[in-house]
Amino acid sequence: MTARSLVASVFKLTLTVLVACVAAPASAQISKDSKLHAPFKPVVQKATESTVRIRCNDKDAALGTVVYSDGYILTKFSELKGVISVRLSDGTEYEATIVSGHKDTDLALLKIDMKGLKPVTFADSKKIPSGHWLAAAGATSDPIGVGIVSVVTRELTGRDRIISNPNRGFMGIIPVDAKDDDGKALGAKITEVSEGGAAEKAGLRANDIIFEMNGKKIANQAALREYLESLKGGDVVNVKVKRNGEDKAFKVTLVSAPKDRGDIQNSMGSELSNRRTGFPEVLQSDLVLEPKNCGGPVVDLDGNVLGIGICRAGRVESWILPSEVIRPLLPDMKAGKFAPTKASADTPRKGDPK
Repeated sequence: MTARSLVASVFKLTLTVLVACVAAPASAQISKDSKLHAPFKPVVQKATESTVRIRCNDKDAALGTVVYSDGYILTKFSELKGVISVRLSDGTEYEATIVSGHKDTDLALLKIDMKGLKPVTFADSKKIPSGHWLAAAGATSDPIGVGIVSVVTRELTGRDRIISNPNRGFMGIIPVDAKDDDGKALGAKITEVSEGGAAEKAGLRANDIIFEMNGKKIANQAALREYLESLKGGDVVNVKVKRNGEDKAFKVTLVSAPKDRGDIQNSMGSELSNRRTGFPEVLQSDLVLEPKNCGGPVVDLDGNVLGIGICRAGRVESWILPSEVIRPLLPDMKAGKFAPTKASADTPRKGDPK
């Protein structure tokens, strides 16, 4: 037995005894229990050297993961706004620029004028079974979260696969693409109008075809969804529609997108990430990450970096963007092939309400 494997075995035995001594706390309690955090310090030690604090307008916004020694850092795209800076472990702070922003993964690649940083080495996540212990590295020597794998690396399905901004403007309609006999796009046709919703109050009806909003052409339902994504509840929108062959104009006062039962339950006593859906694949854990602590590396008991903590998805549910998704993107992100545009925009799916 090698020295490294002996140390690992002793650590795992110590951890097992410690867990047994703690009075079976719930997952959320485990993740916040300092008694369980302490043994994980050596586990996150190496990853911590590659973890930095991301600040926006002089406030903590996220964590960052160093991926190239010459100043390139990955972080959570949707948390970035205003003046962005990176604070290193020694307290020095550097202004950062966004080199690339990748919408599907919600990753941004930042660049600071600094060399000699320690990049992470990503390991495969798909070898990690359910029930395996994980730890999230922070910008200090202490882990910021401890938990277990609750669901192995997988593709998302259903509504979880759609990128959705919970603060987007909401009209209370279900749109589809409406087209002429030659297949030419005419706009977004309203198939249903919610009773008492913003659209109904403004006078819109089923079968109206929306072709313009605030002077912007709306060619199809995807364009409608993308435009609403840039708005919020309370915004007033000038909407032009075709009704029975005639052009009509309406003023619609948008409302905020309604929360579903799961959102309300999960947000009680906790803060979830604004962007928490639509990722290509995730490794699911019960470790608890605050939104401002997403963007850093997550490791197994051997200190292997399995991916980046990408979101707080539920009260006791955090998602890790796995290494298998991250590694292929890095060269193109470093080359600036993904323009740093708006991070959150709905991926349309026929029949989704807006």
